[in-house]
Amino acid sequence: MPTVLENTRSRISLLLHQRSTYGRKTLGAALLLLISSFCVSLYAQTADTTTAAAGVRGMHVLGLEGVKPNRHGTLTVQPSGLNFDSKGARGAIAVASIQDVFTSQDSHQTGGKVLTVAKMGVPYGGGRVLSLFSHEKVDSLTLEYRDANGALHGTVFTIPLGQAADLKKQLVALGAHASIPVESQPEKKDDGGNKQ
Repeated sequence: MPTVLENTRSRISLLLHQRSTYGRKTLGAALLLLISSFCVSLYAQTADTTTAAAGVRGMHVLGLEGVKPNRHGTLTVQPSGLNFDSKGARGAIAVASIQDVFTSQDSHQTGGKVLTVAKMGVPYGGGRVLSLFSHEKVDSLTLEYRDANGALHGTVFTIPLGQAADLKKQLVALGAHASIPVESQPEKKDDGGNKQ
């Protein structure tokens, strides 16, 4: 399967080949296509590095000492452990104290209190239909850890879909224990069945 860059190159060469027919408009379109593809690839490269450095936005569901349940904040993996920063609350779990790391996919209802009140106002049970369309899928990250006294605790975070596995990989790479191994990426194969 051709990549975006290969497709862009073939389009540009086609436009330049047709230059004699269409003139300057074709050359301008080719340059615009080249610049836009460069900007898209540049944005894709910087998006990966900024999310790793800035952390992952998520919600602390429960279990972290010093942080109230259902607080939104930022999860960052540091060499010392997992940090959760929120307005007025901060929590940390040391890598050495992590006993297990679990990831899963869940769904939760969006819309908050406003949607709940709106569902109550829809006549003839129509609020149930509204509930069908107001769910979004999220990842959950669950950690079991021991505190300074040796007591076992658990904490649950919800984060955007597809990011829990990356956090788990980072924690395991730093030395956290995980009873379920980190899932490896499936191998990509071309149409002939050969590894890429």
